[in-house]
Amino acid sequence: MRSVPAVLAGVLVALLATAGQAAAHAALLGTQPAPSSILVTAPSTVTLSFGEPIQVTTDGIQVLGPDGSTVDNGGVGHVDGRPDTIGVAIKAHGTGTYTVSWHVASADSHPVSGAYTFSVGHPSVAPGTSPGGDTTVAVLYWLFRAFGYVAFAGLAGSLGFLFLCWPGGYVTKRLTWGSWAALVVATVADALLQGPYSTGLGLDHMFDSGLLAVTMGIPLGTGLVIRMSLLALTAPVIADAYPFGRRAVATLLLSGLAVTWSMSGHDADVATVPADVLHLDAMALWVGGLAVILVAKPPPSAIARFSRLALACVGVLIVTGIFQSWHQLRALDTDYARLLAVKVGVVLAILAAAWFSRRWLRTRPEAVRRSVLLETVGAVVVLSLTAALVAANPNALSTSEEGPLAFDTGGPHGQGKLQIGVLPGTVGPNIISVTVTDAAGMRVDVAELDAQLSMPDKGIGPMAVSIPRTGMAMGGYRAAGVELPFAGTWRLAITVRTSEFDETTVVRQIQVT
Repeated sequence: MRSVPAVLAGVLVALLATAGQAAAHAALLGTQPAPSSILVTAPSTVTLSFGEPIQVTTDGIQVLGPDGSTVDNGGVGHVDGRPDTIGVAIKAHGTGTYTVSWHVASADSHPVSGAYTFSVGHPSVAPGTSPGGDTTVAVLYWLFRAFGYVAFAGLAGSLGFLFLCWPGGYVTKRLTWGSWAALVVATVADALLQGPYSTGLGLDHMFDSGLLAVTMGIPLGTGLVIRMSLLALTAPVIADAYPFGRRAVATLLLSGLAVTWSMSGHDADVATVPADVLHLDAMALWVGGLAVILVAKPPPSAIARFSRLALACVGVLIVTGIFQSWHQLRALDTDYARLLAVKVGVVLAILAAAWFSRRWLRTRPEAVRRSVLLETVGAVVVLSLTAALVAANPNALSTSEEGPLAFDTGGPHGQGKLQIGVLPGTVGPNIISVTVTDAAGMRVDVAELDAQLSMPDKGIGPMAVSIPRTGMAMGGYRAAGVELPFAGTWRLAITVRTSEFDETTVVRQIQVT
């Protein structure tokens, strides 16, 4: 039995070595037919190529004909055994615009979707597509992710409190076994929900064996299998079945459980995985220890030791949190950044409650439990926000409305603003309208107005767009029939020229659904 910690240490090292293989969200590199292309004859297949291996179900590509009917055969698969290329056979009929929508799971387990159009003969109005997923599935996926974090905190924190702060103490088995069972339930739920979540399907596909097989083939699925195995090995620790090295065995097992979350996170690599593990372990020791204080009522000496341990955990959380934010955050104008800001605010509130706990520990011991209760509630909120952050894309720009764009060409009368509109803002033909006003807010014509559309994340563009005057009013410009073949964030760069030599370019991010 003395060799058990050494064996588990080797397993943990292997987990850390393989965890860094998870990649970022898959990017679409190319398609056949090409986006916005106009073909003389209808193709027999549609293929998509990505920048990394992806997982897809048999209905992961949907092709709609000009009349809105489905023309694919529902047999999506990898092309010629290539893990980064998928395709589906189609039976195209009639001329007009065909719409391709797709759902895949990237190597980091996150769903990626989009759409584009191509035409046969001539373009027509593209039927609407809905790359988005089922709301109920998304909510349940988030709830069970949060439930899993809370359960891990209860399990790791209660064992850590016993080993580090209250040797020889007693914590009711309902806390440790309850947390263990809750983590088992959350792990199974993650495995069943991942397939419908990543493919945009409903709850009726939870027990689809094909989707479950796809989940098991990505890093998330590997992590869930390892997590269940480690939970099975953790059960004897809770039952006091290890006669030697129980503390070392528990440390290795709980750290291994933390790795199973990190191995499918955002941009997981050899640098970020250790930081993720430290962050999760520190969180679990802190939050789980708070639960022990509320449930088991340990003596003041144990609470004092936990107070020092919690202070060290907070230090680890701050350092690893700053590193994770620096590594993952690419822009501040994102939903991910906003969620992160809310999480930081809640953590600061918890730290304030913790400060009162440490102070009252010496002067008002009877008030400690009240402060600890506030800390615990705040910690549950933080874990819920963490689950939302895990599911969010750090690089997805916010879709909030934006005001006019200011420009300055540097020449006479070169300052003004552009009011930009994109309608309907969906995949297919769109109208780009621009209203130009001068520094005084009066509508004014300029010498020339041109634009370029690109989607850097997918390597698309730049596509030149001519925006002529409408001829109806001063400062009015409009481009009709602009094809936006993909859902997502597009970069619209508008070049304003106010004279033969004076021009400038301004950029607006637009969201296409």
